[in-house]
Amino acid sequence: MATRISFRYLLKRVLVSVVVIWALLTILFLLLKAMPGDITTRLLNPNIKPADLQNLREQYGLDEPLWVQYLKWVRNYMVLDFGYSLRSPTPVIDLIIERLPRTLVLFTTAYLLNLTIGTLAGIEFGWKRGSVEDRTGFMGGLTLYSIPYFWLAWLLLLVFSYQQFGLTWFPPGKMTPSFESAFSSVELFTGVLWHLVLPVVSLSAVGWAGYMLVMRTSMQETLGEEYIQTARAKGLSPTAVKYKHAARNAMIPVTTQAIVGIAFLIDGSVIVETVFSWPGIGALLVQSILNRNFPVALAAFFMLGVLIVSLRLVTDIVYTYLDPRIKFGENQ
Repeated sequence: MATRISFRYLLKRVLVSVVVIWALLTILFLLLKAMPGDITTRLLNPNIKPADLQNLREQYGLDEPLWVQYLKWVRNYMVLDFGYSLRSPTPVIDLIIERLPRTLVLFTTAYLLNLTIGTLAGIEFGWKRGSVEDRTGFMGGLTLYSIPYFWLAWLLLLVFSYQQFGLTWFPPGKMTPSFESAFSSVELFTGVLWHLVLPVVSLSAVGWAGYMLVMRTSMQETLGEEYIQTARAKGLSPTAVKYKHAARNAMIPVTTQAIVGIAFLIDGSVIVETVFSWPGIGALLVQSILNRNFPVALAAFFMLGVLIVSLRLVTDIVYTYLDPRIKFGENQ
């Protein structure tokens, strides 16, 4: 299929993403300045000499006009220079680089499962509208969709990790077995996979229902269209009608849900990482806030925001391939 995305449309979407990231940077800067004190008062004990305190303020540029501080803030963040952690002499970017792949493993696995399971379930329930299977799936999905991530995470830990029910099938937290530091490639892969089960189930058991509910409704509306009746009249198999004609056209609202669901899933990932002690950016963000380690907290929040904006841009462009009626960037 030839692309229908014009350069003008693509440039527009990229510029919108840049503006959103700039707005995020501005909000983070204003939040930092709205806090009482400054970074030097959080770094040092109250007995420091005024002269030394002034030298530190000059070193961090806190004696400069606010607009100069803002420009330096934006410049530094644009080149991923987040400064140093207040808890250790470690560059913040090193902490982010260490944690980001772990968050992506958890997020990507849960996101693909949510989208795949929810879409396929929605197709089946919508195809069998009014049946017992349809009504049962709808009520079950609606119930799951209303469950908080953290509640389900704690419930899974209680049942499958602790001994209240006599089951210790899965580890209660972390990413690899505790008290071990050396792993072979196979041991590392299987260890991460085993530790990944409960966090992913916590996110997927809730998240899939959103895609299912949207796909089910869209599928039911699509089945009433004339081209579906025409496809059936041509003698096409039910499978061909279901997937090639009905499901493909019903996917458009699901794509929109996929765009919105990115932010909600990352939000849930932060909570789930904290519950399961998963060493990703979400857990780092929560720990930094609790420890008042603001350079790390702001950088982690910024990177999560960039991740959401980037994924939304990609998903928004993919949207154009699912609906042949849309011609982005043209004057129609």
